[in-house]
Amino acid sequence: MTDPFRLRLPLGEEPELRCPHCGEWWAISTEFWEPNEWHMCRACKRERAKLYQRLRQRDKDYAKAKADASRRYRVWLARTCPQYLPAYERERKARNREKARLARENKRVAA
Repeated sequence: MTDPFRLRLPLGEEPELRCPHCGEWWAISTEFWEPNEWHMCRACKRERAKLYQRLRQRDKDYAKAKADASRRYRVWLARTCPQYLPAYERERKARNREKARLARENKRVAA
């Protein structure tokens, strides 16, 4: 990036700050920046978190621990609040349907 300045004050508009990661100019507000964290915009933080989560999903130990926690939660839910179990199952199946639909769509686009 050739512009050494990160802050600009456009006439008649809000002051803006440039993200050092993506290079985009964003208004200085909580919509685009975390309070008192100016090293990365919210969009870059979200993208980084998604990448980190995808990498964690490839770890066999993490996936196993997550599956075990999910099974324990389902057993706890069935024992303590069985009336919520049908709603829990509906939401889980809806997530899986959406995941399967996206996978089919990506496969079709790639082919």
